[in-house]
Amino acid sequence: DDARGRQQSQSLERVVVKGDAARRGAYALRRSSSATRTDTPLIDVPQSVTVVGASLMADQSIQSMADVVRYVPGVTMGLGEGHRDAPTIRGQASTADFYVDGVRDDAQYLRDVYNVERVEALKGPNAMTFGRGGGGGVINRASKEAQWTPRRSLTLEGGSFDHKRMAVDVGDGVGGAIALRLNAVREDSRQFRDASDLERTGINPTMTLLAGQTMVRLGYEYFSDRRTVDRGIPSFAGAPSSADIRTFFGDPSISRSR
Repeated sequence: DDARGRQQSQSLERVVVKGDAARRGAYALRRSSSATRTDTPLIDVPQSVTVVGASLMADQSIQSMADVVRYVPGVTMGLGEGHRDAPTIRGQASTADFYVDGVRDDAQYLRDVYNVERVEALKGPNAMTFGRGGGGGVINRASKEAQWTPRRSLTLEGGSFDHKRMAVDVGDGVGGAIALRLNAVREDSRQFRDASDLERTGINPTMTLLAGQTMVRLGYEYFSDRRTVDRGIPSFAGAPSSADIRTFFGDPSISRSR
């Protein structure tokens, strides 16, 4: 409106949005097998389940569990003192309610998703499906497995704070009975905090053997994460500190996580 209250009109340029029909529904995953132990429609699971698939993780360049849970209602990730993933699931904090392909993964470290097909978050009592654990729920990572579908992927990244990262995903069938796949990642980056760095290396070869009606899956992972521990900026006089956000409090040479 102008000063006299008369409306003014503007013409906007036409915007055309095109989508890939092949990717329709790629975000809306409706079934789970590793988290529920059987191939089950999520609507039949008596818990709240959120599945973050490979398409969403690739499109959003998700690289950590903290990035994943941004898309999971009811789950937030804490600082973990800079050493480990520390989720709070429906108000209950835990570092032990992580799983990989349905197997408990309660080591305290910072996880990468370079070899993860999807992340399944089950919110509710754990005992029904997973046995002991917290009451808030579980976060299960389904690993990428060797299949007879050709895989050829190389991802190179660079960005702010000297971010450098490379990820590889290759695989295919070798005859009708054997399939091979290799996922690997290498990252060497700085962080926005002064004197902070991050170095990651991961390699995960997998094999699938088909013998009649029996399928055997083999896999091995080596993963190394070395970084400067960032515990953030402390409060001062009962309020957030006015120090520059880049300030590192402590001695970075001895504040290391491996």
